[in-house]
Parts: sequence; structure tokens; C-alpha cells
Amino acid sequence: MTKKKYILKPGKHQFAPGSAATHHNDNLSDAEAEWYIEKYPHIKDLFEISSAHKLTTVPSVNESVESPEQSVQSQNKSVQSNSNENLSTTN
Repeated sequence: MTKKKYILKPGKHQFAPGSAATHHNDNLSDAEAEWYIEKYPHIKDLFEISSAHKLTTVPSVNESVESPEQSVQSQNKSVQSNSNENLSTTN
């Protein structure tokens, strides 16, 4: 048997405003959980994603990884170049 990806916190839960609290782990499939989370994003905190389904993202070979310092430096250069565009030259 395949383990579920989306695990509801204990108890019965109400997903749609105004509906009854009827959802629990025994009557909710992963496909249904994904549909509800997409339609009602506020319920995502009612779920835990099982550790078997958690993914770690690793940058691909073509993606660059910037350190926070590099990110700030590139932002500063962008601001600097934008401010210089409005300067007129005099000779």
C-alpha cells in the first residue's frame, strides 16, 4: 500500500466555508486533498506532507546560485544604473 502524501492533523476538518467538518485521513485521498488545497489555500496548514514525499530542490546546472551578498550587490548596481540614466552630459 502506498503511503499518503497529505496527512490531515487529528480530528475532523471543515474545508469549505459553511460546510460541515467531515474530512479526516480515512476519507480523503491525496487527489482530493490537492484539489481542496488549490481551491481553498487557507486550509494548507491543516495538512502535513509526509516525509516520504518532501522534495528538496537543487539548482540545475544552468541555474546560478547567488549568496545574499551577491544578491544585494546586483540590486545596488541595478539601482545605480537606473539613477544614472537620467543624468545629462555636459561638455
